[in-house]
Amino acid sequence: MTLTVSGKHDLDSLEKWTKEKFTPVENKDVTVPNLGDPAPFPKERCGNMVKFVPVQDKDILTLYWVLPYCQKEYKSKPLDYLSHLFGHEGENSLLSYLISEGLALELSAGGDHELWSFSAFEVTITLTQKGLENYEQVIEAVFQYA
Repeated sequence: MTLTVSGKHDLDSLEKWTKEKFTPVENKDVTVPNLGDPAPFPKERCGNMVKFVPVQDKDILTLYWVLPYCQKEYKSKPLDYLSHLFGHEGENSLLSYLISEGLALELSAGGDHELWSFSAFEVTITLTQKGLENYEQVIEAVFQYA
């Protein structure tokens, strides 16, 4: 268990109040289970395409990567770095290319850490009708950009 206390009051008062409020909390020595065992995305289930009919009138392509757990890399923030690279919308960006080819309207990218066992990164692209018809070209452009 960890507790952080911050406030505008003096340190002695904060310490006194903290001890009063939190000393009665029992430490049950709970071990956090390994929620990544078995792996939620075993290799034989990766590399699949799932198609479905959207409820909204939007055609969206989402590419999802399962990565080794990298939350401990908080100083270098690899998922933030990837998000900035893929999510860049300026000149020579992935989005500017897709728009110039008439394949996409929007693009977003981001990552997250899951279950204390793996990290994930996804690129979501709102496709034009041409992009939907040529989704393989869009996927290829994403992988070439990477």
